[in-house]
Amino acid sequence: MEITEDNNFRDSIGTIDKEGKRNTIYPKKPKGKFTNYRTYVSWILLIALFAAPFIKVNGNQFLLFNIIDRKFNIFGQPFWPQDFYLLVLSMLVGVVFVILFTVIFGRIFCGWVCPQTIFMELVFRKVEYLIEGDRTKQIKLDKQKWNAEKISKKLLKWTLFAIISFLIANAFLAYFIGGDILIQHILDGPFEHI
Repeated sequence: MEITEDNNFRDSIGTIDKEGKRNTIYPKKPKGKFTNYRTYVSWILLIALFAAPFIKVNGNQFLLFNIIDRKFNIFGQPFWPQDFYLLVLSMLVGVVFVILFTVIFGRIFCGWVCPQTIFMELVFRKVEYLIEGDRTKQIKLDKQKWNAEKISKKLLKWTLFAIISFLIANAFLAYFIGGDILIQHILDGPFEHI
């Protein structure tokens, strides 16, 4: 196959220029009815993510995957090591469901409920728009010299990113050690449970 000028796009990545330097992409802030609906769906899913480790059903955590202590709760139903085949079977059914759902409704999954989309577009990107502004303001900010305004905006943005990432990491930690244990570790202080 002869490589023509039309096929040269296959030889490079859109985020790297010909000299190998980073080509920053500045997405335009989306607007509209469906963007608002996506935001509402993402808030519901984020609330579910942060609340699930602290919800109790019959005294059991709603979702718990404590591998070290071999305790597994799915929808409040405890699974023990001797029930491992049931857990594996239910997980396989869940994976097959997700695969079939994405095959049939892939665009809906990727645009509305995919964790990467929710965290990137509907959490971190909103913080970026709030601090640095829309696409044109971000380009202008990146092109200006390092001054107090640029330093403060970048520092605030990355500090908020770190705080949000820390909260997300602790929410995921609660799924593996338990919500009550996570709260106890927080109350004890970070140096007690390094």
